[in-house]
Amino acid sequence: MKKKKILLFILMMTVTVILLNTNKSKAALQANGGTPATKGINDWITGIRQMQATGGTLGLTDAINGTNLTSGNKNLDIHMQKNTEYGAMVILSASSYGNPNSITDGQTTTGNETGIKMKINKEWVAAGMSNTAAISMKNASNRYKNQYTAPTYTEKVGDAVATIGGWHGSGAKTWISSKSNQSGTIIRSCLLRSYAGSIFSYYGYGYNYAHNVDNATDIESDRQDADYRKSWSSRAVVVVGSGV
Repeated sequence: MKKKKILLFILMMTVTVILLNTNKSKAALQANGGTPATKGINDWITGIRQMQATGGTLGLTDAINGTNLTSGNKNLDIHMQKNTEYGAMVILSASSYGNPNSITDGQTTTGNETGIKMKINKEWVAAGMSNTAAISMKNASNRYKNQYTAPTYTEKVGDAVATIGGWHGSGAKTWISSKSNQSGTIIRSCLLRSYAGSIFSYYGYGYNYAHNVDNATDIESDRQDADYRKSWSSRAVVVVGSGV
């Protein structure tokens, strides 16, 4: 982080405030430039929470519960972006306060340096099913994820999924796959945003069981892009304020 130029972009948006609490403000810590790190879902959701732990990136004194990812800190909350938080970014970009043009790779939500830089390179959000195989997300407190029910998409306020599918040349709009092993206990699919064509695209197909319907062994070639073990980029969301 010290080697990168840090842009602190504070969003005071009505949509975001309504989603959380009218007495709270949200801040996104945006590191612009360079190639983003890539990790699987489990590593992102736990690693980003550890940013506020003792010895973490921000050098704070805090203890993070390794299972549900909660802590005793009531003034700061750093976590992997949820689907609704990614949705807030892209809704902002399409609003009258956003980028007047279709955002291409590397442009920002406002069209200038005050905005959030968007990459069209497959971006993880903390979103999945209740029986997801991504253990860290499955065990995490609900405040750190958006949980959906397969196979039918049910809108969450602000997630900007079905309502924006196909916008600005989006090349994909595939919801989270409910394919599992025959016993129906494992869902390997999570959700990627900014998948192809534009920041409004999304993709949730994670595993092809055509060769292995019983899931007796794991075949690497059957792992599709939204398999929770695949390594893609993500974002950290920083919530600050009294009583967060």
